[in-house]
Formats: sequence, structure tokens, C-alpha cells
Amino acid sequence: WLKALIGFCSLPFTAGICFARMALVGQMMSPSSSTATSSTPWESRKKRPGSFIEHPQLTQLSAMLKAIDTGDRVIKGRLELFSITRRRLTQNQQSDLERRSPSSLTDSPLGPLATDSAQILLTNLRVLMSLIFVNYDCTNLSPDEFERCSDKHDVVNNVNRSLADVIDRIHRGFLAEFWHVVQDVVDVAVCEVYAFRPTAGTFGPTDRSLMSFHYFFTDLERGHILFIGSVTKSRGSLRGGMGDSDSDVNFSGESVSSATSKERGGSDASSQLMEGEIAFSDDSDDADRMLD
Repeated sequence: WLKALIGFCSLPFTAGICFARMALVGQMMSPSSSTATSSTPWESRKKRPGSFIEHPQLTQLSAMLKAIDTGDRVIKGRLELFSITRRRLTQNQQSDLERRSPSSLTDSPLGPLATDSAQILLTNLRVLMSLIFVNYDCTNLSPDEFERCSDKHDVVNNVNRSLADVIDRIHRGFLAEFWHVVQDVVDVAVCEVYAFRPTAGTFGPTDRSLMSFHYFFTDLERGHILFIGSVTKSRGSLRGGMGDSDSDVNFSGESVSSATSKERGGSDASSQLMEGEIAFSDDSDDADRMLD
């Protein structure tokens, strides 16, 4: 853990301090991390593979990120914890993949799709994307639409700069709390991080935004995928009604806060952000939406 701490201290100051503390905690808990985390109340709850997991602190953070008005633009973020399923691609899905992307069988950002591990990963990413982008068909996403992020420093810096640091300016301590909760649900020091990188013009939520990122922190040992996503839109596009209709929803559906009390099929009307308003909601029963 000492080597990990020294390595992460080379990060820019803000991200480095948070990430170093996080890595130190994770490394000190290993290899008995599974024993330590299993005693936490949220871990003891029944988890259904292929579905969201309720985590109270993560839900609260996600509510704070759901709509941030910075004046000329609006930033909308979402956090979701997902329970990994061991399902592989069906025979039909494999045949379709061989037809559309034959090279992915031997090489892809997710690994060779001829292997069980890569098929399981792709299956989980498709399911998770379908739960997040409920108005888009994510069942046929290609492995080439994802990218393995080899440099976690860049990922952390991007999340901080584009999302978490904005809240920290208003609520001091948010940044440290954010990464503390992240480390509670996935071991950032050892997990793999993937980013969704669709081809331009093929996926509306990313095409109609000023900036966006969609990261998947994949911790196979704990059986979790943590989704951290953000979309930035100009206030002009929101005022003009572009991208805020029910048919153009980016991060839609109920927040994880209500996942254990209701099925995720239904979703409430999208929340509207008035000009000059910063939306920080602590109501765990609200249906948080992240609109494109």
C-alpha cells in the first residue's frame, strides 16, 4: 500500500490527495477487503444480479449532482451501483457480433469476445446502459463503443474537474466524501475502468451535449460496476426546449434511492430547473432524472 500511496501522490494536488487516501484505504483492507465490506449494512442486503444496488450515501451524492446551474450551462450527473450478472452473450447475440464486428472476437477494448470474461463484461455493460438510457436501444452496443481507461489518474481528474469539484466549491468537503463513498463500493486501486465512446452521430445523448462522460468502474471481485456519468448542456438549448422532451432522455428512470421500493419500469416526469437555480435534493424518494 505504501508504493500505491507514493504513486498516487504524483497526481495534481486536489485529485492526488483524494485518490491517495482512497487507494491507501483500499490497499490496507486487502486482501481481507471482502470480509471488511461484508459487514456494512448496505452490503448485507440482498442483491439481484443485473440490477441496481441501493447505497444510501451514493444516492445522496447522486441527488446533489442531478442538476447544477452554472449560469450559461447546466451540468447533470448520475451515480449508480450495479450488481454484476454472470450471463454471457446468447447464441444470436454472438452471431450478430461476428457479423458486425468480426475482429472483436480476437481483440476488443473489453478483451477477446471469444472468451467468457469479455462476453460477461459486454453483457453487463449493455444491461446497465439499458437501465440508464431507458429510451434508447442499448441491447446491441458494440465492444468497440467502449474504451478501457488505462490511466485512472486521468479519469479521476476528469470527474473532479467536470463534476465533483463544481459541487465542492459550494459544499466544502464534497470532493473527499465523493471518493470515500466510491471507494466504499468499488476498489478503485484494482478495478478496471471503461468509458463509453460511441461513434459521432450514433447516440443522441452524447451528440446533443456540450460535453459528457460515462465511466464504468468494474470491480469483479466485489461483483459491482459503479457508473459515474455527466452531461453538460448549454442553457440556451434547455431554454429552447432542445433535448428535454420525454423522447430525448439521457439519464432517465428512477434513482437508485427508490430501486428497492418500486420496479424501475415506470419513471416520473422530468424535473425542471429554473434559471438561476441550483438543485440539491436530499429527498430519497424523488425520481432523479438526468436529461440530455
